[in-house]
Amino acid sequence: MEGFSPHLFWDTDPDQVDIENNRIWLVRRVLEKGLWSDWKLLLKLLGEDKIRSAVQEMRHLEDRATSFACAVLNLEQSQLRCSIRKSSQTTPWNY
Repeated sequence: MEGFSPHLFWDTDPDQVDIENNRIWLVRRVLEKGLWSDWKLLLKLLGEDKIRSAVQEMRHLEDRATSFACAVLNLEQSQLRCSIRKSSQTTPWNY
């Protein structure tokens, strides 16, 4: 995955990531942990429609990443699977 920040792949070999087959994983990783340059590269490689589709299919996404995705992709939170099916467990601390 040439061009993306190395910290996005702390737990996997970037050469083993297929952008089409691992699309949802990569979009989530960039939204939650990526830099602005990672976001721009993702847009260039996948396009807005594929990213929008991936975000809508995700089961989990951090709140701030959800807000960012909704803002830049013109989505409502009600359109996202991760917002509809929130976990019933609450976090023990606010971070």
